[in-house]
Amino acid sequence: MSEFECSSSDLLEFIELAKKLSGNNLISKKEIVKNKIAHFAKNKNIDNMQTLCNKFNFDRALRQELLNLITINETYFMRELNQLNSAIQYANTLSIGGGNVKILCAPCSSGEEVYSLGILAKSIGMDRYRLKITGIDINSNMIQKCKDGIYNERSVKNLKASQKELYFKKIEPDYQIRQELMPMIEFKTINIFDDSLFALGQFDIILSRNMMIYFDESYRVLTIERFAKILKPYGRIYFGSADLVPYCDLYSKIIDLSGTYYEKV
Repeated sequence: MSEFECSSSDLLEFIELAKKLSGNNLISKKEIVKNKIAHFAKNKNIDNMQTLCNKFNFDRALRQELLNLITINETYFMRELNQLNSAIQYANTLSIGGGNVKILCAPCSSGEEVYSLGILAKSIGMDRYRLKITGIDINSNMIQKCKDGIYNERSVKNLKASQKELYFKKIEPDYQIRQELMPMIEFKTINIFDDSLFALGQFDIILSRNMMIYFDESYRVLTIERFAKILKPYGRIYFGSADLVPYCDLYSKIIDLSGTYYEKV
């Protein structure tokens, strides 16, 4: 097969398509993207970027494979622990009042955040049948990893030895989460810019941490507006410490000892 043909304009067209679908602005990583795509296309017997862009538009399976290729997934258990504790303490307060609590993690990456919340909920004695945590991600490979619940030593580096022993089965050299100890948990492949997001229903708490750092201003605004549609009144949303959160009159910014969260007004 001949060398993959990709002009600068073709590459920019693909990057724009990817941004339109995922919000992810890849312009600063265009050479890395080009190399990844060239290797991907060779394996698919596609010899030029124009053909790939056409398939990206109309071939759902190939589009999902490409999104899996270009999305970034980097996380570990108990990341930004103060926020996780704040979210679970609030969830517990709501459940004590007699209600069931729904939390959304978007994106959930490989699942460490979702299971961290489950561990924290159990550690404070929260009724696991009153808590449901939904993890969504655009990357279908990551969703499968979430469901498998198998993590390496680096992922569990922040856990205490007692937590590893209680919440995981050791399957050398990795750790598998004991899902029977977790609250109600589900994982789904969903793009936050697709209207399938709204079919998930309403949530009391949303965690969307360190996703918007890859978005430009227009997509950051779109993100928080879409989340507002599935967040209950006075529900909380937690963003990552590196996220640039645009002003929006749908939320009040709250700063307390646990850090910062946004409350829907």
